[in-house]
Amino acid sequence: MKRITQALLLSLSAVFLVACDDDDDDIVVTPPPVNPVTNTYVRVLHASPDAPMVNITVDGANALEMVDYMDASGFLELEAGMYSIGVDAILPGGDTTTVIGPADLDLSGDIEYSVVALGKVADGTLEPLILMRDKAEFGAGNIQLQVLHASPDAPAVDIYLTEPMADISMMEPALAAVPFKGFSDLIEVAAGDYQVRVTPTGDKTVVFDTGGLSLPAGTDLTLVAVNNTLTGESPINVMAWAADGASIIADVNAGSEVRVVHASPDAPPVNIVVDGDTVLMDVPYTAASGYLGLTAGDHNIQVEPSSNPGMAVIDADVTLEALTAYTVLAINNVAEIAPWIVMDERRRIATAAQLRLLHASPAAGNVDIYVTADMDISDDMPAFTDVPIMAETGLVQLAAGTYYVTVTPTGTTEPAIGPLMLELEANMIYTAIARDMMGGGGPLGVIVLDDFLME
Repeated sequence: MKRITQALLLSLSAVFLVACDDDDDDIVVTPPPVNPVTNTYVRVLHASPDAPMVNITVDGANALEMVDYMDASGFLELEAGMYSIGVDAILPGGDTTTVIGPADLDLSGDIEYSVVALGKVADGTLEPLILMRDKAEFGAGNIQLQVLHASPDAPAVDIYLTEPMADISMMEPALAAVPFKGFSDLIEVAAGDYQVRVTPTGDKTVVFDTGGLSLPAGTDLTLVAVNNTLTGESPINVMAWAADGASIIADVNAGSEVRVVHASPDAPPVNIVVDGDTVLMDVPYTAASGYLGLTAGDHNIQVEPSSNPGMAVIDADVTLEALTAYTVLAINNVAEIAPWIVMDERRRIATAAQLRLLHASPAAGNVDIYVTADMDISDDMPAFTDVPIMAETGLVQLAAGTYYVTVTPTGTTEPAIGPLMLELEANMIYTAIARDMMGGGGPLGVIVLDDFLME
């Protein structure tokens, strides 16, 4: 409305000037002053580790959609004024429910607002935190940083900002005893190479280390500590939030993580060898290991019969990405044994159970998978159809409750597996792997992983 009014005023003034010019060339009419439009700037970060994807609403309409954990927007430019801003959680099935606001915010001109959704859904602490600062330039050759502790599971921390490899044992932290939801003022320092380390308050034990960071002049970052839901032993990761979005700064030791599943029905117990070192011994059929920490990059993984070390039946070169967890399955009968590598997602969501099904049964052929509210599938359509071996459903979000999973040969309703009754709880991850009986063939069964417990 402001812009429309201003445009009308300018148009009327122009018409008036032309009319006057026809009567008397000496008359000059100055249009009335127009108040300049001032803009405000807003960005949003999803920092709640157990919250689902969310939509961000402005005045009742979606301004940002399907924002996931650790996703962040750049600055949205708005005309200064009053706005109603809310956060709607996306539930299983696509319904939404408002979890923050909507709140009426009077956004001032030439101010940058950083809105962070933090806390946890499960314990009712989810809330918005708003950081405000003037939109202004800073010194030539400098960088500008602000730090926010947004990890609900981490204690108060000390933060060290030093040159790379500096000994912090005798140093005072740049920021001391920063609690959850605590944040710093803007820190302006010269551009250059730095290292950020985080320790528990009063303790020199480093729990997060960026390694060397090269920060060129003009860098303007908000560093946000969030719960680590990826790989490594550090309790946190750090989001480097810039004007156009955010990226993850991982702990320098985070690497990759791998677990191994023996899913070859006629293979004997096996050893797992990584880069020439035996890391698991005598792994029987259907057994699964815990996660093994490995560096990101190239590795060689071998599977050998425990009774015949050195005679690898699988010899695979793999490239592992940083911050990524994998499940490596040895599948098929021994004559055609092969590795199958799938990426894992381990973040639990408080509003949904997450279910994933993997097909590793050589005897089953292509299958249809039903996920139903009762045991009768005769009138149901499969949730997944014509699924071949070495294929997976990905994590499917479901409301907590009782479900039945039935696996049939494609195009039939005759169960090959199930119906399996599952009691699914929110905030849990369930993974089941379709497999042959020991030795091969039917009856078929499942290997269960993660939080999936069955009698």
